[in-house]
Amino acid sequence: LFTFTSTHSVSATPDQVVNGTTPTGGIAGASGTFNFGINSLTNTICYNITLHNFQGEFESPADTATHIHEAARGASGPPRIAFPNPQPVSGDPAVRNSVGCLTGPFVTGVQMEGKDTGEGFHVRLLEENPAAFMADTHSSVALPGAVRGQL
Repeated sequence: LFTFTSTHSVSATPDQVVNGTTPTGGIAGASGTFNFGINSLTNTICYNITLHNFQGEFESPADTATHIHEAARGASGPPRIAFPNPQPVSGDPAVRNSVGCLTGPFVTGVQMEGKDTGEGFHVRLLEENPAAFMADTHSSVALPGAVRGQL
């Protein structure tokens, strides 16, 4: 059913969250797993995102609060892909999940220099240099991020 040119599994923790380059700590006790399947031939990314112990409300200037950002380890950067926010599993707010696929062109809802930060982004860039990207989720109680993990 799915053909991927690469896959990535990201472990997201609060200790990796930064604001600029300053560690913020995210949400203590929270964690996340971001599994991605990429097909660079079709500019498609499939995702299975699970959050544990997320607190607050999803909050971000982007269309959603769950993203892939272009940012090296220990630095902030613009969102390039916005994913649907994970929802409670079986009514349990301590475990949230979001599963699906997105195909470019990508839209984040964040404007920089007059254009959306997803504009022109292609998933092959994730394959060419995964370390230049990170996945995270933002919360009203941790605006820089609840959890974060480097690809």
